[in-house]
Amino acid sequence: MHLYYEREENKIMEKRKNFLKVAVVFLIAVAMFLSTIAVTANTSTETISLIKFYNEIHKGSARGNSKGVVLWDNGMFYTRLIASQWDSSYPFEAITADDFQFEKNTVVTDVHWIGAYGHPKGDYDYDWNVSFYMDRGDGMAPGTKIYEQVFPNAELHETFIEEVEKWDSWIFSYWVDLADPISFIGGEKYWISIQGVGIFPPQSFLSGHFLPIVLHEGVFKSPYFGYYNWTDISEVTGGKHFDWCFQLTGDDEPATSDLECEDDLRWDEVSSGTVVNSTFSVSNIGDVGSMLEWEVLSYPDWGTNWSSKWIVDWLIFTNGGFVGTTTAEEIFIEVKAPDKKSKKFTGEIVLVNSENAADTCIINVVLKTPRDKTIDTQLKNFLQKHPNLFPLLKILFGF
Repeated sequence: MHLYYEREENKIMEKRKNFLKVAVVFLIAVAMFLSTIAVTANTSTETISLIKFYNEIHKGSARGNSKGVVLWDNGMFYTRLIASQWDSSYPFEAITADDFQFEKNTVVTDVHWIGAYGHPKGDYDYDWNVSFYMDRGDGMAPGTKIYEQVFPNAELHETFIEEVEKWDSWIFSYWVDLADPISFIGGEKYWISIQGVGIFPPQSFLSGHFLPIVLHEGVFKSPYFGYYNWTDISEVTGGKHFDWCFQLTGDDEPATSDLECEDDLRWDEVSSGTVVNSTFSVSNIGDVGSMLEWEVLSYPDWGTNWSSKWIVDWLIFTNGGFVGTTTAEEIFIEVKAPDKKSKKFTGEIVLVNSENAADTCIINVVLKTPRDKTIDTQLKNFLQKHPNLFPLLKILFGF
């Protein structure tokens, strides 16, 4: 009897050991999956990586910065790579962004960065998308996009830097000429994103560094990895802060703006007290890349409730600013007619360049109220009572 119990006990212990082995293997598998899912996703041939980094400082490159001067330097020595690619066929999307800010109004003509290709066995001649954004309003993420240009690979100034075996990547420096130079308002924060456009594999990356962090740290967004909104890179990497490698270059002095207005305003036969409206256009015909902000300097002293608004949303800069040689913007004007009859009112709406008091433009304004019908009735009654006077009036007034 004792032997039987001992055998049964051994069977139970053996089952427990097997169960524990299976449980441990299962937990290890789950842990490996959870630790991997945040940074990689398997494909049939290659692995898409979110980030590659180690603390060895690499040289980077500012070669090719031959046009203009460096107006913003975010650091060009790289220690890590972050996914930045758009592949519509896979589909796979990941995008990075970083902030910058000038002290004065500044025109940027060229963009420089350091990028890379992971698994560089295939065609790595990708196009690259360069975009600029307004700040979201809290200084922590991009807001409205104000500029976008996709550069075909043939238009890129591309220089091979090195192969990093630990990253399984080839590193390149790039610079591009913007088709339209862009002006940035001094004191305002902006953001830039740089994204490779091509079919995976290979995988395109933007390079970054952990020191120094200039302004706010870099941000990241990727529906593929589960980051549907702009997210601080430190939240993606478990507390590792870093910025992206890019430079902005251009002319040292801002381009000159030139304010121009068209389409005078005229309202005829407007009843006293009626609210009327119309439109005129404003444009900046100055140098390409010049930025213009304007304001109303004066308007006629007759009428009440003068007001204006833009018919379209001005997506380029705030407070009425727009870039030189852009399409004229349409302005909506509204006013309540004076309480006077049989009157012609004239005046001017004067606009001024906020940065140049000598740069103004004028919109001529005319408003006519109809004749007083009471006078017409009285005259008609008078002529009916004195018909013999009508021939004399025709001679005197020529009608």
